[in-house]
Amino acid sequence: MKISVYQTKLLVLIPLLIAVGSCITSEKDEDAEAKIPRVSVEQARRLIPAKVNDRSGWATDIIAALVTAERKPTKERVCAVIAVIEQESGFQVDPAVRNLPNIVRAGLLEKLQKLGPLAEAALAALLTGKAPGSDVPFSKRIEQLRTEKDLDKLYRDIAAAYRNKAPGTYFVSSALSRLLGKGGFDDWNPVTTAGSMQVKISFAETLEVFKDLSSEELREKLYTRAGGIEAGTSRLFHYEASYDKQIYRFADYNVGVYASRNAAFQSMLTDLTKQKLVLDGDLLAYRSNERPNGVDTNSLKAMLAFANDNDLSEHEARMAAGREKTEDFEETKMWEKVRETWEEHKSKKPSYAVIPTVQLSSPKLTGSRTTAWFAKSVDRRYQSCIKK
Repeated sequence: MKISVYQTKLLVLIPLLIAVGSCITSEKDEDAEAKIPRVSVEQARRLIPAKVNDRSGWATDIIAALVTAERKPTKERVCAVIAVIEQESGFQVDPAVRNLPNIVRAGLLEKLQKLGPLAEAALAALLTGKAPGSDVPFSKRIEQLRTEKDLDKLYRDIAAAYRNKAPGTYFVSSALSRLLGKGGFDDWNPVTTAGSMQVKISFAETLEVFKDLSSEELREKLYTRAGGIEAGTSRLFHYEASYDKQIYRFADYNVGVYASRNAAFQSMLTDLTKQKLVLDGDLLAYRSNERPNGVDTNSLKAMLAFANDNDLSEHEARMAAGREKTEDFEETKMWEKVRETWEEHKSKKPSYAVIPTVQLSSPKLTGSRTTAWFAKSVDRRYQSCIKK
């Protein structure tokens, strides 16, 4: 077939056009954020609900937190932070907890139930104590509890008062010593989140900006407005994810990084292996220190079954599961093969993310609550902010 001069020129130009197009696309991706307007402190102030006291102060700390987290203060990000603060604390630096004294007494008694008939006596002995340098017994301090910071300080003072010796009679103190073990009362503190954004203390401990603080200093820092926002903002945006809606970050904020992405992966595994999985966003099971506990979860078993049927090794499946909390999970053969196979079976593109199915449990919550409830509640506040 004879090719015309025009066709010859076109054949030469096509690769060049493709290359130029690729460069344009790449530059567009790199420059996309640069074109998004930067929100000023005054603009951020106007996005905060009018009923909030000192909106300028909150706005200043929100902008500063985004800068510290190396995230440009766009309207979307500012509104996301505002929505989480409003949901978690109603813009209270140290949020009050309803019925806190009764919650604390019930919680302490529950921990002491392993002592059997000595439980009530142990609780009474425990509450007769006083913090070092204080004349107020713990029993009276419990009645005065109002906020999470009050509770946190109470448990820290109890730990300090009894660090070397359990309280009570010989029988009570001996029983308490056996119950507490080496950790003592330090491990009893139920406050695992703090501040206006209710950020996990274990996460805040990993932040470079807080690395020089002691455990006591860190907790106190989180109960300041700037410190709480700084940690919470980093928690919300410290990782890269290809979410097309902020609601997935809100869900992740509630249950863990990449939970929404991983829940979508679990959903695909359910379809492909016919093994019904809970879409909780966790492929592995974790200890309280957030390290894998070595138990093969149902999700991991489904991954191993899929690997066996699709020319992937057990090592590749386990290696992929170990990366579930990172962006690198998306570079694994398991991730690629599951999505590719699902797309072939369903004849449509797979979802990158779905809201995880997790039941929330906390003495501070009334009624049944789920991650979906949390994410949707924050998202409503976010959408209201965006419309301003």
